This record gives sequence, structure tokens and C-alpha cells, in this order.
Amino acid sequence: MKVLIVDDSLPNALLIEDLLRKLDFVYTVVFTDPVKALNWAAVETPDLLVLDYIMPDIDGSEFLKRFQSIERNQHVPVVVVTIDDKQSTLHDMLEAGATDFVRKPVDEEELVARCRNLLRMRSYQGELQKTVERLHVMATIDSLTGACNRRHFLDRLETEVARAQRFNEPLSIAMLDADHFKSINDTYGHAVGDDVLRALTRACVEMLRRHDIVGRLGGEEFAICMPETTMDKAQIVCDRLRQNIAGLNVKSHDNEVKFTVSMGVTQYSRGGDSTESFMSRADAALYQAKNQGRNQVILSIADENGNDRA
Repeated sequence: MKVLIVDDSLPNALLIEDLLRKLDFVYTVVFTDPVKALNWAAVETPDLLVLDYIMPDIDGSEFLKRFQSIERNQHVPVVVVTIDDKQSTLHDMLEAGATDFVRKPVDEEELVARCRNLLRMRSYQGELQKTVERLHVMATIDSLTGACNRRHFLDRLETEVARAQRFNEPLSIAMLDADHFKSINDTYGHAVGDDVLRALTRACVEMLRRHDIVGRLGGEEFAICMPETTMDKAQIVCDRLRQNIAGLNVKSHDNEVKFTVSMGVTQYSRGGDSTESFMSRADAALYQAKNQGRNQVILSIADENGNDRA
């Protein structure tokens, strides 16, 4: 773990460095110039800051203010070392953002113990953050394909519908389904079926814009939300995507599995559309595409009340 030591006295800084090197997995960075230390902290993030409170030019309080103005440094623990033991000074240090303090002359065992405890807490915080991130992925991302799962897709669709209403912007959605997917599973096995779904998702992500949203609704059924996109433009995008997918090959032993998709596309109608009717209209167009021979894109046009005119 990385410890930043800032003290205008080089002998004091080297003493602290020597003490902290006794801790396992600690890498120290020493500055006697607080300005240079702040420049370093602008591009690097320490796991602990050990700071002399009384320094010329920039005192500990001002240093902490500038250090913690960098967002990623806001939760870095800080041990302040000071010769001033007045209660008001200690209060000011804590108000400025210090986590703990050690009085000069430094008690070596006390300093090492306090730094060890804060580094241990920092480590636990890092592990907790990773756990939170993993849980977020589990709650929002389909584990097989990497697309949004159904719940997260619907949440984001609701947000985009509200935005389209507020700013009077076009919003289109496509429902798509892998054609004859059951036959692929039955013929080549579920592992190949999984590869087909992953290839389908990759094709969508690679072709669509970064702010378009791809979701797996279940089984072989997917949806694409296209903000700021009219149905005419969505049709062009979806037909190109359909052609790209038809050209894909998924390997299965000595075979190359080809597959196609059917798609239903519609545009959000601000007149009387709800998120449910919006999706239902696209789903009906998808059903029509499959009934009319598959491997095609069908449009569904809504009237002013959000009803299907197709």
C-alpha cells in the first residue's frame, strides 16, 4: 500500500519513512515541498497521508483542503503529526479533514500502530467497494451475455421515456429474437446456443452507439433502446444489424452455425404512449416479423394515442 509523507524537515520525514517501512506491503513516497506533494497527488492516489501540520508557505490545514479537493483523495485517511498540542489546534485538524494525529516528539510505536490501523481500514474499504461493484453487476447485468438484464433495461427505458417526454426528443425501441433458437439448442447443444446469444450481443454492442441500451429480456429475446432516434433511422440501423448477424458464424466442433434474427421496431408516441404500450407495440411487430418468414425488420407505427396503426 502507498503512503505519502509530507514534512518540511527531511530528517523527520526520513524517520517516519524508516518506521513505516517496517509494515508489510508498504511503499512510501516522501516530499519536503508541499507544493510538489500536491502536484504528485493530482495524478497519484495514496492509501495513507502522513502530514506535518506546521509548515512554511502551506500549513497542514491548507494542504488538506487542496489535497481533498481532488475527488479520489477525499476518502484517503490522514495522520497529522504536530508539535502543537493545544485542544483548539487538534479540533482544527479534525475539522480540516484529518483522521488521526500524533504529537511530536513522535512515539514510534504509537505512530506505527495508528498508521497500521488506518491502512487496515483502507484495505477493508477497498474490499467493500469491490464487493459493492460486484453486487451492482450481478443486479444489473445478464451474466451470460453482458447485456443489461430485464429489470435494469426496463429501469433505463423508463428513464429514457421520461427524457423523451421532457425534451420532446424522438425515442425508438427494437425487440429482437434469435430465429429457430430451440432448433440450434437441440441440434448443437446448449453451449453452442449460449455462444450464439453472446455473438448476438457482441454484434449489437459493436454496431450501436455508446448511449444505446441493449438488454436481454429472457431466453433468446433482446431489446434495444435508441434515444434521440426516429423510427426511420432505427429501421436503417436495425436492418444493417440484421444483415451483420446473418453473416456471423459460430463454431461448433467441425461445424459453423449460422443464425438470423427477427426484429420489431417502433417509435415512442408522446400523445398517449406508456412504457408498456411502447414495448408491446414493438413486440407485436416482432411477432409479425416471425410469422412472415423471419430474418426481417417490421415497423409498427403508433397513432396520436399510442395505438398501433401498422
